[in-house]
Amino acid sequence: MLKKIIILSLTVFIFISSVSLLWGESHPSISMELYNTVYRGEDDWYFAGSGRASLHMKSARDPNVQGAVVVDFMPFDLTGVSSSASESTVDVTKAYVKVRFPGMKMTLGKTRLAWGDGIVFNSGDILFGSLNPLLDLTQSELRSETAWLTAINIPLGPFAFLEMVALPPGIDMSDSEDPAAGDISRASGGCRAYFTVLNTKLEIGYLYKGEEKVALDVIGHRPYLSMQGNVGPDWYMATSAAFVTEQQRNEGNDAGWEDSWNLSFGLFHMQEAGRNNTLNLRLEALCFPYQNWEDQGGRHSIYGLYLYPELTWLQGSSLSYSLRSVISPLDGSAMITGGACWNIFQGLILQAYASFFTGDETDTYAWDRGSVWDDDLDRIQGASFMMGARYTY
Repeated sequence: MLKKIIILSLTVFIFISSVSLLWGESHPSISMELYNTVYRGEDDWYFAGSGRASLHMKSARDPNVQGAVVVDFMPFDLTGVSSSASESTVDVTKAYVKVRFPGMKMTLGKTRLAWGDGIVFNSGDILFGSLNPLLDLTQSELRSETAWLTAINIPLGPFAFLEMVALPPGIDMSDSEDPAAGDISRASGGCRAYFTVLNTKLEIGYLYKGEEKVALDVIGHRPYLSMQGNVGPDWYMATSAAFVTEQQRNEGNDAGWEDSWNLSFGLFHMQEAGRNNTLNLRLEALCFPYQNWEDQGGRHSIYGLYLYPELTWLQGSSLSYSLRSVISPLDGSAMITGGACWNIFQGLILQAYASFFTGDETDTYAWDRGSVWDDDLDRIQGASFMMGARYTY
């Protein structure tokens, strides 16, 4: 494993060096998040270092062409959210070029497109699937999955456009000695239309998804509808479903559209309090109408309703306090994270977080997994405390 990490690190270094030579006027920056963490494990309390480091390189400002590369290093993921939680990873999370042509824009490479609205729950995000209730609430960007894609954006007016996207299948790494490209039947592609009606933003789109990208993702024909407006607070809502193809049905996938139908809803309000203070309030909800509406007593059960409340207090330009939670009301469990940040110097932010799980051992979030503890999934047992810093230069 160490040999693989060394080889990958050298490859990334050579790649970045080559890009640096080509982009003589690029604008590199480095962001580091470094934490000391005390957490409750399966049978004891533990102390560990954790965090991540990111190298960002952007091309010189140009009205027609923009390129960027982002390389992430994660020494160890305590939350279990990462697909490589138990080992160090080096990953090129973004590497793309955006080009503006007369009458159209093109995006090519590994990046993320934002379809729909919602920072945690977003039924309109059929590209990456923002539905999984298990995530790390200490991160500044709660949904950050990327993929290799090609997108064409055609403007239709001041607040309207048509966007088409194609995503090739991922590389099959099950055989590390002989990785294979994915079959073309696993490719994905679709389009969306964006426009406004009576001050309400509307998105309607479709994606044929040939392979799952994240947990709770569903393959097949994926239509969606998303809306966003303002009634004092900003509001947004979306709905989507999956319809399996005949080939998938012949392969044994007989799921109906009802199993995947989901709706998301959100409210956001920013309230000034005093001269330099701001209170931000956010509430998001995710609903699966045809899933379980009673406690099933199983940790992998999908329930009909999840909630995400968030409260942030900004005190001046240097201090902020936050309280975030993902709640599974149907089994009576929740993940709660409180945090404080102090922007003490330019580029340096001191941070502290405390996270707690409340629920029985078979609930979505559990204080004590007990007999259902899974070494492949579980890291933190009920509580964790993090202190550290984020530095960008």
